[in-house]
Amino acid sequence: MAAIGVDDLKRDPDLATRELVAGDGTAFRGRLLHHDDTEALGRFFDGLSQAVRGVYGPHSLNAEHAGVLCAELDYGHLLPFVAQVEAELQAYFLVQVGVRDGDRKRYEEHGPVLVDDDTVTFAPCVADAFQERGLGSALMPHVLDTVRRLGRSHMVLWGGVRGDNPRAQHFYRKFGFRHVGNFAGGGVDNLDMILDL
Repeated sequence: MAAIGVDDLKRDPDLATRELVAGDGTAFRGRLLHHDDTEALGRFFDGLSQAVRGVYGPHSLNAEHAGVLCAELDYGHLLPFVAQVEAELQAYFLVQVGVRDGDRKRYEEHGPVLVDDDTVTFAPCVADAFQERGLGSALMPHVLDTVRRLGRSHMVLWGGVRGDNPRAQHFYRKFGFRHVGNFAGGGVDNLDMILDL
């Protein structure tokens, strides 16, 4: 696929749209979040169980915050990917352009030096009803392809991944993430992982 720039996505977000199929055969559209997705994103956030909220983030997962996200969309800073199944959003994969300060400091301690111009930061969330159905695994290659087309060469996890969440760790390893260090936070051990794109 041809290279794209952030300005290209600002002009035409559909450059990052693909028709995809989940592992269970569910057809869906992988695309960037749009300004008019407030209600759908709010329903997605409000429908998440407390168990899912406990392992995902990084920001408030509620309808009020959905309104803020959609109103303030800036693809130069955040690339929020969604999986749209019919009229509903069933996954939200947030990609931040660059590196968050807290993550950068930890990676400096682990060894890898992260550069904003080369790196994106990633946080995924899948609706309860679509857990274990292959939706995230079908969306992820599209997200990675788009990030590569933007010229980025590294992806790190937003706040790491909880040590007590082996399912998430397996997901990341399946796509080539490697473990680079551990840190304590939220009362558990956490892992920092990086993907070389």
